[in-house]
Amino acid sequence: MSLAPLLLTLALAAPSAPAAATAAPIATSPAPAPAAAPARDAGPDRIVTRVQPQPRLTVGDRFDVTYVVTTPHPSLVTGPLADSMGAFVVVKEDRKTTRRGDLDETTYKLSVAGFQPGRQTLPGLRFTVSFGERGDTLTGDTVGVSIASVLPDSMKDVHGLKPPETFPNYWLWLVPAILLLVAGLAWLAWKLYRRLKRLQDAVPPPLPAWEEALGALDRLPWREWLADGQYKRFYYALSEILKRYLERRFGFDAVEQTTTELLASMRAQKLPMRDEITRFFARCDLVKYAKTVPPEDEAERALEQLRDFVQRTKPAPPATAPAATTTPAPAGGSA
Repeated sequence: MSLAPLLLTLALAAPSAPAAATAAPIATSPAPAPAAAPARDAGPDRIVTRVQPQPRLTVGDRFDVTYVVTTPHPSLVTGPLADSMGAFVVVKEDRKTTRRGDLDETTYKLSVAGFQPGRQTLPGLRFTVSFGERGDTLTGDTVGVSIASVLPDSMKDVHGLKPPETFPNYWLWLVPAILLLVAGLAWLAWKLYRRLKRLQDAVPPPLPAWEEALGALDRLPWREWLADGQYKRFYYALSEILKRYLERRFGFDAVEQTTTELLASMRAQKLPMRDEITRFFARCDLVKYAKTVPPEDEAERALEQLRDFVQRTKPAPPATAPAATTTPAPAGGSA
C-alpha cells in the first residue's frame, strides 16, 4: 500500500473534534446564610452541675455530685427536688451559701450511692427560686454512671508503693513569687471590698421574713403538684419554706440543720407553738423519706397550718399613741 492511501485511512478513522468548546462552569455566589436570631439576655438565675469522676464504682459506692445555684440576693432556694431518684439514694447533703455582690451562690454537695448494676442515669434535680414576687425553676444536668455488680476476685491491679522521689528546691523562686501574689490579692480584696460596699448600699432591704414566707406559699403551684400526685415535692417545699422563715424570724441556723437538730434548737430558743411545728416536721419526714401518701385534704391542711403559724408568730404592729386632746379656750376674753 502506498503512503497516501494509508494517511487518508488514518484521517477518516480519527475521532472528530467537538463543534464547540465546552463552556466553562459559571461561578455562582453562595446564597446568604440566614441571620442568626439574637440571643436572649440570660437572667441571673443559673445552675451548674459538677461531678467528681470515679475510676470504678460498685454497688453501694458513693460519688459526689455538686450543684451550684446562682440567684439574686436575697432569694429563697428550695431543693433539690426530684420525682424519682431511680437506682440512686442521696446518702449525705451539704449546703453552703456565699454572697457574691448582688448574687447568692448556693452550693449543694450530694453524696450519692447506686444500688443497681449497669449503666444508670441520675435524673436532673430541680431547684425552685423565690425572689420577691418572682419565681423560677432551675434543673440540673443528668449524670450517667456505670456500676459494677461485684468486686473482682483478684487484686492484681494493686501495686506496691513507689520509692520516694526527690524534687529540686524551688523555694528561692517561690518565696518572692508568693509575696507578690499575696500583695496582689490584698490589693484586689481591698478593691472588691469597696465595690461590694457600694453595691450593698444600693441594694434595697430584703422583705421581712413573714412577708417572704407568705409570698412563697402564695406562689407555690401546690394544686398542680397534688393533682399530679407529687406529694413528696409538695412537703419538701413546705419544710424548706418553714426552715427559712424560722431562721430569719428567730435568728438561728435552721436551713442547714436536720429535723432532729432543728427541734433541739427550737426548744433551746423557747419558740412558740413548738408542739405543732414538731408534728408538722414529723409528717413532712414521713412523706419525704418513708414514701407515705397522705390524703389530699390533709396536704391542703398542712399548707394552711404553715400559713397560720407564720401569721401567729409575726411581730405585732407597733401601737400608735393616742392623739392628745386639747380643751378649746372659751369664747371671749376675761372681764
